[in-house]
Amino acid sequence: MFIEAFANHDLVALKDGLDQFLGKLGTEHQFKWELGARDLPTGVPSQFLDIYPAGIVDKYDTFGLVYVRLWLVGVNPTKLLSGIFLGAARAEQAEPRRAAAYVRDRLADLFDPIERQNGFQYKTWGDADIWWRQGGMSVRAVTRQFEQYLTYKATEVGPDTASRIEEEVAELVKTVDRAITQLQPIRDFGKDILLLYYGENLPPSPNNDLFSEASGVKAKSAGTPPQQEEIDWFSTLPTEPDLGDLKGMQPAYERMMAALASGKHVLLLGSPGVGKTELAEAACRSIGQPYNIVTATSDWTSVHTIGGYMPVPQATGTSEPLDFIPGVFTDAMAANKWLIIDEMNRADIDKAFGEMFTLLGGKRKSIVLPYRKRQEDGSYRNVVLGQSNTEDSGQHLYKLDRAWRLIGTMNTFDKASLFQMSFAFSRRVAVIEIAIPGETDFRAILETGAAILREEGDTEDLHDAVLRILNGIFSAEGGGGLGGLGLRVGPAIPLDMIRFISRMRRFETDPAQLVLSALEMYLFPQFEGRHEQTPEIASTLAASLYMPALPEVSLTRLRTFTGAID
Repeated sequence: MFIEAFANHDLVALKDGLDQFLGKLGTEHQFKWELGARDLPTGVPSQFLDIYPAGIVDKYDTFGLVYVRLWLVGVNPTKLLSGIFLGAARAEQAEPRRAAAYVRDRLADLFDPIERQNGFQYKTWGDADIWWRQGGMSVRAVTRQFEQYLTYKATEVGPDTASRIEEEVAELVKTVDRAITQLQPIRDFGKDILLLYYGENLPPSPNNDLFSEASGVKAKSAGTPPQQEEIDWFSTLPTEPDLGDLKGMQPAYERMMAALASGKHVLLLGSPGVGKTELAEAACRSIGQPYNIVTATSDWTSVHTIGGYMPVPQATGTSEPLDFIPGVFTDAMAANKWLIIDEMNRADIDKAFGEMFTLLGGKRKSIVLPYRKRQEDGSYRNVVLGQSNTEDSGQHLYKLDRAWRLIGTMNTFDKASLFQMSFAFSRRVAVIEIAIPGETDFRAILETGAAILREEGDTEDLHDAVLRILNGIFSAEGGGGLGGLGLRVGPAIPLDMIRFISRMRRFETDPAQLVLSALEMYLFPQFEGRHEQTPEIASTLAASLYMPALPEVSLTRLRTFTGAID
């Protein structure tokens, strides 16, 4: 078995075993293998066994190539780290880890099955355990490479485990084989990784670096960064987008996609529960665009969004020097993931967005922040957002791709914070209002959701009674229900209530009481700041529940949320 031969450094047995192993896999691409060894910065020896696809690039361990790496650390080691690795140098820096996260997003459909079935996993450096220890000293250089593994597994090598490890390595190699097909053309993909790593300030290509030449990556003279073309995803949009359970959203979807493709960021405006966030996610999925989603809060400042100085624990000693830690905007920009900000108006936008206003203007700009980022050699560089200045080598760049977009959602019920959207922000985004589905669509959505209230052997009484009450409260477009108060909400809220009722029916059988309990939990919190409308809301809900008035305890709860408590 080649695993034991690798652990024992038996090169003859390793060659015979690996050649037989690879010959039986039946992969579409031919695979080769190569050994490597180096001492870690702590002085601990380590050795690698890399199984890589032949003929894809001329220098297999460079940027853009995905391959299998087996790693042993220490003297006479038995502990093995195995997984799929991204070829990128200096993994302790943020850029290759960012590139690895990008690749992993592209290949999530391949990684998810092997992780579920074989126990592989993915952890960032900050989350990873320090797995090897030598003489009481943590080998932290190992953990710094975890983010360069797209998925990995730590095991003990021995007679009882060698066969299982080889089976798992076979699955890894087959996954890489499929990944190469998915990432074709691999040379162009490698070029994308180079651009992601270096931004637009690409280094000169060494004469012997055939990969860079074959990829079309040429040395750039100072001050002449290449013009990066945006991906034309708009021309390949599906004719019928997959909007899931969203009904009546096609017009809003079309306006949103046109605005995004024209270069604008987007703000989706609508009532709670109408599906703003779900629509934003559906838009990203429809074009295969990775995204991050965060929820704004009133505590947000530019430190949360752009970044700021934070204490950073060191590998040795007890010191925690300050360093620049990126915020949610900067993280998303660096990974080229679009950013969806839910409930954006809960933040003080002018205070929280800070310097981002300039970048959101849409032109190719850069901003030098009043921070410096610590480098590997201990030096510090100025933090720059946007585009690089190739004449300034003292920059730590967080690049803003021209295709990067921000999608925000804003709840029209939040009167207290709705008007914090300043003119400076509103003119940088396309504001798209998401309408509540019409009465026919709304009733159809509730009818589908209420199917869970039907159980075998039940009469239709509970199902029909609950649906009648909910339609009276939520669906009426005329003068009935919440519509008569100008307080209609989207279908997500009554659907949540239906799911709650389907469980709560075990303890309560009266339809009106079931709906009232759900209203207190799911609808009342939406009326924050509506203290002047408290009597109207209470009487409207009571009428829909066929009650003369809301019970006093329910009225008190409503007043708590509307602010009508004396």
